[in-house]
Amino acid sequence: MPTAITPTALRPLSLRLKPLLSLLLAGCALLPGLTHALVILQYHHVDATTPAVTSVSPEVFREHMALLDAQDMNVVNLEEAMQLVLAGEELPERAVAITFDDAYLSVYENAWPELKKRGWSFTMFTSTDPVDKGYADMMSWDQLREIKAGSAVIANHTRTHPYLLEVPKGQSQKDWWRDEIQHAEKRIKEETGTSTRMFAYPYGEYSLDMAEWLSDKGYIAFGQQSGAVGSSAHPQVIARFPASGIYANVDTLKTKLLSLPFTVSPNQVRDPVLADNPPQLKLEFVIDDFRPAQMQCYAAGVGEMDIAKETSGDTLTVTMQQSSAITAGRGRYNCTAPSISQPGRFYWYSQLWVNMEVSNR
Repeated sequence: MPTAITPTALRPLSLRLKPLLSLLLAGCALLPGLTHALVILQYHHVDATTPAVTSVSPEVFREHMALLDAQDMNVVNLEEAMQLVLAGEELPERAVAITFDDAYLSVYENAWPELKKRGWSFTMFTSTDPVDKGYADMMSWDQLREIKAGSAVIANHTRTHPYLLEVPKGQSQKDWWRDEIQHAEKRIKEETGTSTRMFAYPYGEYSLDMAEWLSDKGYIAFGQQSGAVGSSAHPQVIARFPASGIYANVDTLKTKLLSLPFTVSPNQVRDPVLADNPPQLKLEFVIDDFRPAQMQCYAAGVGEMDIAKETSGDTLTVTMQQSSAITAGRGRYNCTAPSISQPGRFYWYSQLWVNMEVSNR
């Protein structure tokens, strides 16, 4: 079962609650509104010549940063913001965190100058073996220390960037996770002096067994399923919005930046590895600032699903199942509903599915 949010789950993190003022001063405009909502953006390459599916060109990245400016987004330090939001503390209105996976050199060359001139924090989830081996397209430890001295947080993306759902023959699951994740955390601390115990799943995929292991080791963990983050989020299944490849469109990014988190208890997160295909999902939403009649749910690559709804008091129970099997390596069920109090903003929740019969690398 997923691990609920408890003081024990948060205490091992090398973070401490800081006054909200310090968060606001760390690159955030002082706005009167406060919120429990956080949007997290996820990038890989910032380059026009790298694989399109995981890339955003420098020009489009600059457009994204200009959009954050135009929308009065408050760019926050992810390490501090996650501690606050999971503890139920308030963040600035329109809080957004920027993250990159893998520590590609193109981020240093093309994204870091844009972020540095704005004084914006960002997080670099780093796979440590490619950095240790000095691969030409990866940042060096000197460059990682340089961005950390500026506004970056250096966090864990495993040792070798493997597909963690496929355990090598002859190795136990937990021993492999320990070697990949704990070793990377050790290297990051040795080279940068800090250990955040924030972890991003390679390829965005996980199992609930993995999430429980990470919880036991004191990690907060991030996927690539979409949605805003609120205080009811599962600490080892934190949503991020991919912003590269087909997701780089500026118009759709605006909608995502303004998204809000439904209140869905973390013990409702389903193991994404498919047992039944197509999967059925039943969720209970706390009804607050949205009309149950306006709830809609979608299956990736299929479109809107017929859903069964039942209300009881302040709870909406929704049951959904797409009509055909998931044939791709990955799938998602996304549920949305427009905010009553904030026209133009949508509540958003996503459940990842992984089809192990299809290669996901």
